[in-house]
Amino acid sequence: MPEPIKGKRRGTKGWLWVGFALLVFLISALIAEQIIEDKLPKRLQSAISKESEGLYRIHFGYTKVNLWRGQFIVKNIHLIPDTARNGRLKKEGQTTLFELKAKYISIAGFKLLKLLWHKEINASDVIVSQPIIIQYKISSKTEKNGKNIRQQLRAIKNKIVIKKITLSGIQYRTIDMQSKKETWLKNINFHASNIKLGRWAKQQDSTRLGLVESFRFYGKKVIYLSNDELYKLQLARLDISTEKNTLAIDSFSVVPKYTEKQWSKTLKYKRDRYDMFFPKIEASGLDLKRWLDEGCLKMDSLVVNQAIIRVYADKGMREKKTIASNNFPSLAFQRLKVPITINNIHIRNTDVYYKELNPKSGRAGLVFFNNLNVHLQHVSNDSLQLKQNPWIKGSFSTFFLGKPKLTLNVDFNMLDTLGAFHYRGVLGGAPASFYNQLLEPITLARAEKGYVNSVRFNITANRYGANVETEMLYNDLKVAVLDASSGKLEKKGFLSLFINWLAIEANNPSKDGKPPRIARHYYKHPQEKTFFNLMWKALYSGLKVNLGLPEI
Repeated sequence: MPEPIKGKRRGTKGWLWVGFALLVFLISALIAEQIIEDKLPKRLQSAISKESEGLYRIHFGYTKVNLWRGQFIVKNIHLIPDTARNGRLKKEGQTTLFELKAKYISIAGFKLLKLLWHKEINASDVIVSQPIIIQYKISSKTEKNGKNIRQQLRAIKNKIVIKKITLSGIQYRTIDMQSKKETWLKNINFHASNIKLGRWAKQQDSTRLGLVESFRFYGKKVIYLSNDELYKLQLARLDISTEKNTLAIDSFSVVPKYTEKQWSKTLKYKRDRYDMFFPKIEASGLDLKRWLDEGCLKMDSLVVNQAIIRVYADKGMREKKTIASNNFPSLAFQRLKVPITINNIHIRNTDVYYKELNPKSGRAGLVFFNNLNVHLQHVSNDSLQLKQNPWIKGSFSTFFLGKPKLTLNVDFNMLDTLGAFHYRGVLGGAPASFYNQLLEPITLARAEKGYVNSVRFNITANRYGANVETEMLYNDLKVAVLDASSGKLEKKGFLSLFINWLAIEANNPSKDGKPPRIARHYYKHPQEKTFFNLMWKALYSGLKVNLGLPEI
């Protein structure tokens, strides 16, 4: 009988020792957690300062560590760059600094021992709540030896591996350190999986999207403020995903800060005012891997449906002396730093309105295009793509002023340094008086009689001018010249008679059997005028010849 009692006592002692060991372990773990909570922030602060060579420092408001879950929680975190080193960093080729504030950061599956002993960051899940990211642009020019953000992340000496990361409620600001201008973007979310930085980034396989395996960039009620603070861009929904390689935007609007009247009074120099709404924009075939790896953006198609675009211009505003021809579409696209290739762009069932206030008449003329449909092919500024085919080709069909049909083809030579382009088209017939809604406020003229059968044009141009060929066929045209000095548009009787008798031909072709008058001449373009000014003025110069007026 004694033997069983002795064995029972031994078993009881064994369990007591196990319980005591567990208790010691738990107490040690709690003590370790407390020690780590005290020391980890200092170690992180030291590591970040050392890794960035003093360029960044970090502050914490609150930290919590759970060794069992490998969890690290930080509240009110603030990563602060040393912006005082602006001049020195610019000389060293550094073009960008970042500041980060976050209300809450949670890191799960965090391997503390690897961080403390091997200086490796390894985590399974990272959640960042309401981050504010501020990008400081030190220089607008990229230095030859400067590193972009991808190169800086790959240059990190230590290994960083994160399986999942989520940033919710992002606010993003950019500050130009030279001009002090700011832009901001808010209500964005970001999710990425299998992130590898530092030494891991050098061991990439072909299936990865650069530093990440996949990502999603999305948000609702997204807002962006332009750096001149004249426009607010709003998106009801934004979704960019690597799973389907698509982009989707719902209810995208460009909202000007001022009304048309306020615009003219507030701005110092003449600028067009834009008010735009795009119900839906979709892109497919996005090559996001190439974009992240090489910085080149390529997609198969971009589709815009049922947009409304309104442009307002006040001819009475003071013009700023600039070389507007530098910003012709092809020249501006060539200067874009990001190589872009879009195989097809489709714009469908869109309305475009151009309103211009003439200070002489005190009235605004409205040019509008209803049910505009556009197909652009091979839209690219990528030098490799342009060597194979330098042309962007576009076809347009619409109803001019809502009635006569206009078909138009526009081609751009993307390798031409003078911005060469070619446009040709046909405008259907309408009564001459139909155009009075445009002629009266803009040209101070009125068509009293006649019918315009058709207008054909074929124009080859660049930033300096255009070779023009136009043919306008019409019958029994009679016009009146208007006077706005009294505050009302009134007919100038004698001058109207003079123009109808001696200047304007009433018919084209004339009734004596002569062939139609076709304009063929060169139009010289003022360099301070815009691309659309060239398109209209070159065409208008040809129409004047068709009317029987002297060639330009």
